[in-house]
Amino acid sequence: LIFRQIWKNDTSEILKNLAGACEDFIYSSRLAIPRLLFCSARAPKFMRPDGKFEAKQVTYNTMEMNAEAMILDVFDNVRLAHTTYIKKDMAFSFPEKERFVLILPSSEEPCDPLWDIARNMNSWLKMSRLITLEYLKSQNDDLRPAYDGFRKFLLNHVDAVANDFDNDDSIDSTFVFQVPNLELFIQFASKLYENMITNRATCTLSKKLAEHLDVDTVLSRELCDRALPLAKDAYEKGLPEFYPKSEHLSKLAQAILVLKQEARGQFLEETIEALKAYCEETWKAGRQQCEAISVTGNICMNPRHRTCELEESSSLPIMPHIGSLNYISTCNCGHKQSARADPFDLLSANYGFYEENGLFRCCSHLEKFEFTIYDGELPEADCIESPICCSSEILQVPLTSSCDSSSSNEADDKNMEMDMLLPDRDNLPAFSFEKEEKFLSSSSEERHSLGQESVGRDRGMRLNSTTTTTTSTDSLETEEALSIEDNHELAEESPDENDENYTMEDEDDAEIEDETDDDASESCLRHTQVKFDFDAAYVERKLLGSTAGKNYYWGLPSNRCPPDTLPVFPSWAVTCIGSSSLYTHAHGIRDQPNFTRGSNYLLPWDVNVTVDVKKWQQWMNTTASYSKRMSYFSKKPSAIRNGEGIVHVKVFVGFEYECSRGHRFMMESPDKILKHNGPYGPTEDAEAILYNDMPLMFPCSCRSTGPFYLGQLMRIHVVTPKAPVVVQIRPRIQIQSAQSIIFDTGVDDIQLESSKYWIVRLPYAYYSVSAPIYLRREGSHAVGKVFKEMMTVKSNL
Repeated sequence: LIFRQIWKNDTSEILKNLAGACEDFIYSSRLAIPRLLFCSARAPKFMRPDGKFEAKQVTYNTMEMNAEAMILDVFDNVRLAHTTYIKKDMAFSFPEKERFVLILPSSEEPCDPLWDIARNMNSWLKMSRLITLEYLKSQNDDLRPAYDGFRKFLLNHVDAVANDFDNDDSIDSTFVFQVPNLELFIQFASKLYENMITNRATCTLSKKLAEHLDVDTVLSRELCDRALPLAKDAYEKGLPEFYPKSEHLSKLAQAILVLKQEARGQFLEETIEALKAYCEETWKAGRQQCEAISVTGNICMNPRHRTCELEESSSLPIMPHIGSLNYISTCNCGHKQSARADPFDLLSANYGFYEENGLFRCCSHLEKFEFTIYDGELPEADCIESPICCSSEILQVPLTSSCDSSSSNEADDKNMEMDMLLPDRDNLPAFSFEKEEKFLSSSSEERHSLGQESVGRDRGMRLNSTTTTTTSTDSLETEEALSIEDNHELAEESPDENDENYTMEDEDDAEIEDETDDDASESCLRHTQVKFDFDAAYVERKLLGSTAGKNYYWGLPSNRCPPDTLPVFPSWAVTCIGSSSLYTHAHGIRDQPNFTRGSNYLLPWDVNVTVDVKKWQQWMNTTASYSKRMSYFSKKPSAIRNGEGIVHVKVFVGFEYECSRGHRFMMESPDKILKHNGPYGPTEDAEAILYNDMPLMFPCSCRSTGPFYLGQLMRIHVVTPKAPVVVQIRPRIQIQSAQSIIFDTGVDDIQLESSKYWIVRLPYAYYSVSAPIYLRREGSHAVGKVFKEMMTVKSNL
């Protein structure tokens, strides 16, 4: 009724100039009030006891009466129509005397009314005579249209309206009822058709009718309007202060799911787009998280920011990348440990932390192997684009499964290489590690003094250290995680230096003197921030570049590196920590912290070396004149032939793994951690770890249940014998068997001199010029492969 009142005014405006229509007809906007009739052509079939169908008329009459009563009750309750009084503004009416419900009887054979009508019309068209109403009435039932009962039912109401309308007292006297002639009806219908159908795009009435008559559209709009706030609440529920794109998309997916559960219809897609726009606006209104990814695969925890003034988006704040995790790492020589923040660039991960760390002064004066690196000038900072840190999209870069030297693969690799950029100087994270009081009170010059000049200093690196104490609950677990007095502490036994039985003949080593470590208090770490600030011209580079005809690359040496190129900085370190006398097999490694109990031992490796007998004898005689303790070298070469013989020498080797909590352990075999509890050193030899592929990462024993922390192979210990031999080492690493990339040192063979204790420190992070590789820090299985037979021993006479 409300809609009728709304539409009547618009219809009257359209029909006001219609000639031949009375004012009441124009005002009411319709010819007559509609009469609502109901017809059901699917009546149930009533079966007799004998199984035959029986259609009793009385049964259908009873059903029709009951249906009428129910329909009237429904419309009376909602006040849409009455049978006792008909008003002019009613949407429709029910007849008071006639039946307005018809249930057509079912027949045993189904009939198609449309087919019957078409068949009868076909027969009528073949007749030559004029077809009149009287003629149709006189025809037999089989020629009449189907459902003759319906025809009678409808004609009864037509006759009632046409004949008894003026005498019906139940009709409002102001109600207009016209039976127009054909001309007036055509004008009336044409006027409405022109405005509502032809010009429906501009017709107000047509729009209102479409909105109210299309129930699905109205329902869809209402459902979407009601569901949109619920979806917005689902997106905003539990949102942090700022969050990355991955979480934004995850929350958006949840919100869309809530919307689809509540909304339906044609407006659903439109509402989804509105929801996406709202969520996107909410995320970008100061809540975007930095998308930089650290070398370990963790995202920066800061809001979106810049790392230097050269970058775009000047409205963003300038700050370094900060990760959510801290780790514990050991220096090159293995004597000191320090907490490190999650690095966001390869330079600080594999070089800066070890070479520019103020706590690692123990490594500065030691002998080192100098790797060949790029020594030319790098482009000026204003000549290159502002670099970006590894973004989250890099995680989706596929790794090549096979090595192909074709031009297409080279082109793909080059594109990937140029997409990977290193961060500028402000991208480098702040490292947290302990500071002893002596170091805190030392002068600035003493803090920055690192002894020998490093490769990085030749590139213009600077170290800015600040001693701001921090108390972060997100850091590594405190003294419990870092203490070496738990089940990973070393035995406190010390060798007796006056024991005459402790000879080089038994262990191929000399006596070792106890050293007092002034930095022993460093086992309990206090958190101090130190920021490595590298020169912008040094780090603001792409992974590959060329200057004055010399090529360089940022990354680790590998078989995928372009030929005739050099790394900008070394990711490996080979350090001599002293004489071979520092290691005694009876007591193991004693002056390096946080080894798992019983795992601080190296394994002996007996090697047969072919030597020149004459030169060996001369060297043996010369050496004997300097020392009386030469019983080891009193043995002459065996299997002498053509002036050459075989000498047996002993090398001590250890593969040291380190987990993210700083726990260290040696491996006895590729699948077993070394654990020795006897009074002397382990009797197992090193052949199991040298002649088998070793894992790059292996589960640490610091957790009793999985997932375990994975210890990464970080150092290879080599104690060379006191003999005129050299140990050649060439480690090669493959992260996944499906990848063709193999990392190496970039040097064909690293020669370790005799009678020394060498430690080869491996890279902390593995990046190639083709794609980044993120190592898991937790798991239950070994990861990666270190190729076997990396060491050889030969005479240097």
